[in-house]
Amino acid sequence: MKHFIFAHYWWITTGGAIVVLVLWYAGVDANDWAKYATAIGAILSFAFFVQKQKLDDTKLFKELFTDFNKRYDELNEELNRIVQEPASTPLTKEQIDTLFNYFNLCGEEYLMFHKGYIYPEVWNSWLTGMRFFYDSPRIGPLWDHELAGGSYYGMRLDGH
Repeated sequence: MKHFIFAHYWWITTGGAIVVLVLWYAGVDANDWAKYATAIGAILSFAFFVQKQKLDDTKLFKELFTDFNKRYDELNEELNRIVQEPASTPLTKEQIDTLFNYFNLCGEEYLMFHKGYIYPEVWNSWLTGMRFFYDSPRIGPLWDHELAGGSYYGMRLDGH
């Protein structure tokens, strides 16, 4: 809902102002100009609030996006090594630690998406990357085990 309001608040604001002006022009309590001034003030306050909230959310998104990508970059090389090893090779303790760090990162990304701080198109891109690692026969079973235990804020790899 928040993303919809952020994308369309000018239309919502304009529509609200038009309704108020039409009611005033149509003569519905036309002499009570204070009602209309209050309504227009509320509509303008809504527009200002949404702009301010959108700016604050954009700043938070940038901080989260930068932090998450930095953490992923630190894990990426080792994750790719894990995927490239033969499926029959058991995971080492260090590899399992790397995977748990990655799972935690993914869980935090999911939580921030679920709370509305990560844009859906960004989440879908990250989810595609998560599924790549999940599809590895060395990683998928460990991740299934972790997700089955209720870890990672309710994240599921089916996109919800």
